[in-house]
Order: sequence, then structure tokens, then C-alpha cells
Amino acid sequence: MSNANTKSGSTGIPFMAFSSDGETTAILKQFAASRGWPEDVIHSGDIDTAAQFLKVNNSPKILFVDIISAADKVSASLDMLADVCEPGIKVIVSGKINEYSFYCWLVDVGISNYLLKPFRLAALEAAYNKTLEVQSPGVTKTEETKKEAKVITVIGARGGVGATTVCVNLAWLLANRFQQKTALLDFDAQLGTVALALDLEPAKGLRDALEKPDRIDGLFIDRVMIRVDDRLSILSTEEPLEETITMSEAAAANILKQCRPKFSHIVIDLPRTLSPFTRYTVSHADHVVCVTEYTLAGLRESLRYLEYCRNVLKVRPPIFVANRVGLAGKHQMPQNEFEKGLGQKVDFSIPFALDAHAAATSGEIFAEIAPKNLPAVKALHALSAHFTDHTMEEKKSSKIDSIFSMIKGGK
Repeated sequence: MSNANTKSGSTGIPFMAFSSDGETTAILKQFAASRGWPEDVIHSGDIDTAAQFLKVNNSPKILFVDIISAADKVSASLDMLADVCEPGIKVIVSGKINEYSFYCWLVDVGISNYLLKPFRLAALEAAYNKTLEVQSPGVTKTEETKKEAKVITVIGARGGVGATTVCVNLAWLLANRFQQKTALLDFDAQLGTVALALDLEPAKGLRDALEKPDRIDGLFIDRVMIRVDDRLSILSTEEPLEETITMSEAAAANILKQCRPKFSHIVIDLPRTLSPFTRYTVSHADHVVCVTEYTLAGLRESLRYLEYCRNVLKVRPPIFVANRVGLAGKHQMPQNEFEKGLGQKVDFSIPFALDAHAAATSGEIFAEIAPKNLPAVKALHALSAHFTDHTMEEKKSSKIDSIFSMIKGGK
């Protein structure tokens, strides 16, 4: 968790607890006494009390909090707690909500453990020991040993070429056709439409990460990410147009650092405005996808991005994707002339499909609802396959996967 106030650094307090009932308090006091800790590490109250206390006091290494509110109100309490805690704190939550989907949600947002009331001393000790073994908030040992994610940055050569549509479908296909754990990041804090394209409410809190990079840790990322399904999560926000948002290079670095160990693929919808933030993102991506169109304006801007990557950033040339091919009819530039002017091949051409625009405006995924043999869907599938193991056959979702998803309660 992260701290937005001016408290001094951590004093190394190993444990602190906030309990709302006598039975839990008694067990906590036994637990504290067995480790030689004073009783004053146990406080009366719940998660909201803890948030108020930690506004002006140092955070412990491990925090135990009670929740007494309904499940739909816990998110706001966790947000408030995260705003006042110092980076690296691990949290054990206890409550009476006996729902597996609620437990899964807590784990997804980075809570280390959940104890269902009433519990015994042995259960608390086991939860505490397990929390100590966690290497970092929100990242398990197994996840840390995984190969870091491939970062794919998608940018439009010019406005209106459908870069976001390509980006969203690419991420969805990686997650649902190739079974890759995928993060979809929308780095346009004011005009981004990734959440809208998926019919989701933008998250709150991303702006803090963009403007205050020191607040970014694994738990913070887990908290502000929106989970679409078991394999796809998005990071998106919608900030007021009248406000000025300063996105620092350090924010891009920290977001990628925290996301890489958690996913196999990170797909980024990047705004066209070039800044230290976007420059860092492009220069540290494994692949840069430039979405363009077969027009003179598309050629000019594609050539500028090519020279920018090659001559300024000194990174590999972009992967060029021509979108909405055929829409301009006789006014469209022939592909061979476009490639001659660009000085390299266009890697993928996606034919125009009327349903693609309709899907984007209705919160549906074009690659999901359209027939698989449609030329545009086949082109998007080929683009997605480019970023996976080419020897890997497309995996089918089994009935067991579907049942497991239902048990976990979806998002």
C-alpha cells in the first residue's frame, strides 16, 4: 500500500491489529503475547478505524483489520486504507462474509489473507506465517519465477485509424484465444476509451499513480485494475478535461515494473502525444505496433514514427498494421506504393468491417461476436499470434474452465 501524507518512515512495527469484537480481541492478545509484543498493538475498531489511525501514525509490516460492513462497501474502505498506508504493508482481513467470490476478490486486490469469523488462534498463526512468506504484495513466489511479460505498445499513426479497437481486440484475443494472462493499459488519462469499449466503469486512483509514481506498488496496481475475466485485466481512467495531468517518466517505469511479473502480456493503448511518459513506454516496450491507413496522411505519419523509433529512441522499427483496408475505395493508396514510400513492409492488413465499429460503440468485442472466418477477424487473430509461441496451437476453453469461472464469481 502507499502513503500520500507526510508521516515519517516506518518504525519497523511488526504487527498491528484492529478488532471490533471481544472474541477476536482475546485471540489477538494471545497471539501478541506469544510473540512478546505489547498489548497496545491491538486496537479497538474496524478497517475504517485503522485508516483513520494510520493517517497520522506509522504503518506496521503486517496489519490485521476487521470488516463489519457489507461486501459492496468494503472496496471504499480498502481504498481509504490504501491511501494512508506505507509501501510494502501486508494486510490480513477478518470478517463474517462467507462467499468464495468475495475471498477471490480480496486476493485479486492484493490482500494477503482472509480469516472467516469465528477463527482460532492456530488459524491466525497460520495466516500470519503465510503472509510473512509472501515475497512482495500481490505477487506469489510462483509468479515471481515466471518469465516477465511481453510489453506491446499500440499507437495510432494519426487520429481515427482505429488504434484502440485494434488494441482492445489484440488484448482480448491474447487472453481468450491464446489463454495468456493479459493486462490492457489505457495511458490516455482524459480521452482514453478502453473501458468504454469493454462497457466498464473506469477505475478511480490511476491518476494518483500517473502523477505520484512513489505511490505505485504491487498492491496499488491490483487495487486500481479492473478484472474483465480470469485472464484479462484493464487499467483505465477518465479524468476531467479542464484539469492538467502531469504524467512522469517515473510513473511509466513503476507501472511496467509492477505489472511485468504479474502477466504474460501487457498491451498498452498509448496516446499520440509524445512526452517523457510516452517516450519511456515506447523505448521500453518489446514491440511497438503502429496502426495506420493506406492514405498519404497515414504514410507521412507512419514514416515519422518509423524515423522516431529508429533514429531518436534507437529501438526496433514498429510493426505496421494497416486498418480498415478498403474503406476509402478508389481513394485508397495501393499497398505496394505505401510500402515503397515507407521503405518497409506493412506487417498486417485488417480489412474494413462495419461490425467492428458497431461493436466498439456498444461495448462488445468484435473478435468475440464476429464469425471467426471473417477476413478482419482472421487478420486480428494473425496479429495476436505474432506475439505468442508460434508452435502453440490455439487453446480451447474447457467446460472445467467455465465452471471454475462461475464458482469464482466472474470478475
